Amino acid sequence: KKPISHYEIKGKINKKKIYFTINNILVSVKITDKIDIKMKKVGINISPLLDLVELLNKQDSQSKKRALSVFATDSYLQTQSGNIILSDEITLQQLNNITTAQLNYKQGSAGFKLENNNFHLYGKNFDDEFMEKLFRLSRFKGGTLDFSLQGTLDKYNGIFYVNKATIVDYKLLNNVLAFINTVPSLVTFSLPSYNEEGLYVDSAYMRFSAKDSKFYISDFYLDAKEIDILAKGTANIKKDTIDLTLNLKTDLGSSASKIPVVGYILFDKDSISTTMSITGKLTDPTVSSMLAKDIAVAPLNIIKRTLLYPYELLHSSEGNTTQE
Repeated sequence: KKPISHYEIKGKINKKKIYFTINNILVSVKITDKIDIKMKKVGINISPLLDLVELLNKQDSQSKKRALSVFATDSYLQTQSGNIILSDEITLQQLNNITTAQLNYKQGSAGFKLENNNFHLYGKNFDDEFMEKLFRLSRFKGGTLDFSLQGTLDKYNGIFYVNKATIVDYKLLNNVLAFINTVPSLVTFSLPSYNEEGLYVDSAYMRFSAKDSKFYISDFYLDAKEIDILAKGTANIKKDTIDLTLNLKTDLGSSASKIPVVGYILFDKDSISTTMSITGKLTDPTVSSMLAKDIAVAPLNIIKRTLLYPYELLHSSEGNTTQE
């Protein structure tokens, strides 16, 4: 869990074979016609590992024929931004400019392929402990994570999908709900049980592109029983900044929504929504209302729904007649 600055290497050279261990068999290396590296209970920084792969790819044609194989147990990977990727087993193979890797953790599995600076990474069925280490700004209970990323090491696209998980603590959500509690008109969007029980999410989905530690979020959707969240914008992990436009949507518990005309015109049938701006630090974002934007759009929507209401009423009546 901290960088190693002291290395003690013991080994032997036997003709064209080299064997050695690092720091009392923390890492063992065997070099023959190929390179075999085995390690146990270590943290592996991804950036230098990829630098090693790139270095091997730049060797002369004779060196390229020497394969690299890495096998790690009870170890983890650490990204450049400090996120942790847990594993029970990691295997990596590199030969002739093609690198493949596999990672397993409990019931989850992931695969990786890098060729000519283009990569594809996918994973499925990772649990809440894995998610907590990967997404350091949130805590989960239950649920699974699937993901897919592809592109170059400098610029790539990705999708994260979380299924049936409880968000126990999430700074962005905490700040949004704290802001809601200070605005009386937004009381409909409050979640009193969140601090004690967390928010159970049927599914959460994010599609993004990334370049130089900056994430361009094109689609974010969180589906919960109490509230739906939609968002788009940018986040920069290295600079700790965020700029999102977020839309909250919830079922309206008011009896007003059950009055046919008023409910349809004002509340879009059974739900209402509001828009917020999320800016500032990614680790502690600032939330502000965009009610002015909502108000500017609302009259048009009200007029539209007023004009369409006769059609809605007729459509409902036809449906009832058909059933009878």
